Amino acid sequence: MKAKVLSAIAVMAVSASALAASPSNYDTKFNVSANVPDSAMITDPSGRPITDLDVVLTPAASGKMEAQTEQLALWNNDVSKLDVSLTLDDSAVATGSPFTLYSTQGDVLNNMTYQISSITADGAQQFTKSGDSKDFSLKANGTHGEMPVRFKFVSDANYTDIGQGNYTGVVYANVVAKV
Repeated sequence: MKAKVLSAIAVMAVSASALAASPSNYDTKFNVSANVPDSAMITDPSGRPITDLDVVLTPAASGKMEAQTEQLALWNNDVSKLDVSLTLDDSAVATGSPFTLYSTQGDVLNNMTYQISSITADGAQQFTKSGDSKDFSLKANGTHGEMPVRFKFVSDANYTDIGQGNYTGVVYANVVAKV
């Protein structure tokens, strides 16, 4: 009986390895690998990294120009490093200067300064100047750390005091795990 079982297992093992052999003919060979990053980042709620996000400020009841992102997450794939730092940097101004959008409507250079708030379950934190950095403590969730977050953008001036035009700019976010 043992001989029959062993022989059946041997036949199945040989059959499986025969199926896994490389074909003699093929058009394309895919060399597949996966490198799961251990870096901290901003993601959508499911953990997919957000690399670009359009934010459009519109007139709000407050009298300011405002926008708020959908729910995002601060995320780190290294569950042993739950403390992270988030730095927001305006690409068009020096570190320490207010966040600024620019418009060239009517052949005149206009600007609109604004602030950014991060809103989490722990409360809001203000980013008022380019290069501002804030610390966050993520919550462990299995194999990673995460914290739900929304970002709110608010102009410093009332929209009635800002020149008409299409204002644009770029802010870079950098999330770094603290050591």
